[in-house]
Amino acid sequence: MPEKHAYFFKSFAHESRNGILHLLGKNGEMTVEEIAEKMEIQPSTVSRHLGQLKMQGVVGMRVEAPSHYYHLNQDIIQKKFREFLNFLNI
Repeated sequence: MPEKHAYFFKSFAHESRNGILHLLGKNGEMTVEEIAEKMEIQPSTVSRHLGQLKMQGVVGMRVEAPSHYYHLNQDIIQKKFREFLNFLNI
């Protein structure tokens, strides 16, 4: 179980990923291009970070061709934090 917590929290351990999470929290759904423009970084970099966040369930995606819209998975984030607090017996 501790390994699962480590991978989840590691997904937050990058300045760009924190910026992406902040933007998604503030704006709701955004495309890779919108995030890249706001952060002034390459779309490929945003995509790579979103892939890592998506793998841990932190963000979700919906497709509306030709765009992919990303959003925070608030329920999963809250659940994972609760599980971690339970793991710590807090």
